[in-house]
Amino acid sequence: MDFEHVIGTRYSSPEIEELWTQKNKILNMRDLWIQLAKNQMELGIDCIDKECIDELIENKENIDLERVDYYEKKLKHDVMANIHAYAELCPKANKIIHLGVTSNYVQDNTDLILIKKSLKIILENLKNLIRTIERLSNENILIPTLAYTHLQKAQLITVGKRFSMWNYDLLENYKDGKYLHDTLPFRGVKGTVGSEDTILKLFNYNDYLCNLLNNNLKDHYGFSDLVKLSGQTYSRRFDVKVFQFISVLSQTIYKIMNDIRLLSSQGELFEEFGENQVGSSAMPYKKNPIQCEQLCSITRYIIQQENCMSQTYMNQWLERSLDDSAIKRIIYPDVLILINYVLTKSNDIMNGLYINHDQLRFSVEKHMLNVISEELIINGVKMNHSRQDIHERIRIILTKNNPNLQELLNDPILFSIFNNSNVSLDPTSYIGRCYQQVMDFHNYLYEVIENKKINNDDLLSDCFKSGSNK
Repeated sequence: MDFEHVIGTRYSSPEIEELWTQKNKILNMRDLWIQLAKNQMELGIDCIDKECIDELIENKENIDLERVDYYEKKLKHDVMANIHAYAELCPKANKIIHLGVTSNYVQDNTDLILIKKSLKIILENLKNLIRTIERLSNENILIPTLAYTHLQKAQLITVGKRFSMWNYDLLENYKDGKYLHDTLPFRGVKGTVGSEDTILKLFNYNDYLCNLLNNNLKDHYGFSDLVKLSGQTYSRRFDVKVFQFISVLSQTIYKIMNDIRLLSSQGELFEEFGENQVGSSAMPYKKNPIQCEQLCSITRYIIQQENCMSQTYMNQWLERSLDDSAIKRIIYPDVLILINYVLTKSNDIMNGLYINHDQLRFSVEKHMLNVISEELIINGVKMNHSRQDIHERIRIILTKNNPNLQELLNDPILFSIFNNSNVSLDPTSYIGRCYQQVMDFHNYLYEVIENKKINNDDLLSDCFKSGSNK
């Protein structure tokens, strides 16, 4: 039985996988040879004619992977193997395939093309996740819930505010990724050591034609800029930047999934649990957050690959060494497939999220005695009492086991504050500016994601249409 990689079977992402197949990489390499030859012909290299170009185009998709494999075993060189396999199909054009370039014309540029296309898919799925969480935030914008500091119950925020805090981090990830996608440069034609010596001589020392060739290729493949300087390869620092973006995004997802796991333990928030789903082989009542746990596991793996790419960058000797090749073949498709799977799965989790409003109300009401302590302190200071004295009085009472309101009222100073300042026990009186903070953030989000402003009244009406705040 053939070995099956777990990424392709359990954690697959078909869109990304298709980009990084051997066949698609070869198609991109052949297209780079075609575009190179077309531009060289148009810019005056007379040993290339239209008949050569047509032959290359006609045979572009005629890929025999077994033939490529045969040549690689024979030649011990993957690019030369592809040149020979392509040249066999193109007897007229074989003399001009790969003219004036080195292996990294096709290898580096193919990688950059696939990275840019992968980032576009990833950013679209990140936008989908952000929109889903934004909807949840709108629906729960006024629902009080306990905040936790040190994993201990603290003051109140709203469920919508917590969703928006998660979304803020994701939005910053999106901005970083969008900038990376839009500014990722194209290597172009740089020659064996980055000097462009061969292509310069092909153009009879015409600098203008060298620049024009590179700019034409850059524009054809949809890049906004060229690598300004390189050795044989583009600087692997650009790869580090890609992995840094993916690593930080994975850290954000990990934090969100971990938070959901923690809230599940409090009975406040649950991932969807299927009708026939089994939580435990031994304990039939268990409803474990296994999807969140899975994503925490996968993102830990993704995060570690940033270090692999950093080590690869640091160990590139002078103008180039080949110890970057194997690790890039492994971790680029793996990490891009996994992060796209993680984003898709995260969106599924958020769409199926169950918010236990009954438990939220119970937890908040049970904790209200602690919640009002801040207001007692503020109002006491307004009544000319010492802040530190009030704090100490409250601390002594509330850190006992099972304190109650009457114990607070038994203290004459606290009773006076309570009696004279109408301290509220309504949870919505203690959510501060959560509503306005969330509305302001929604405007910011729309400007970034949708590139437009939105009226807060529209958001509020959508919030009440959902019925979640009744």
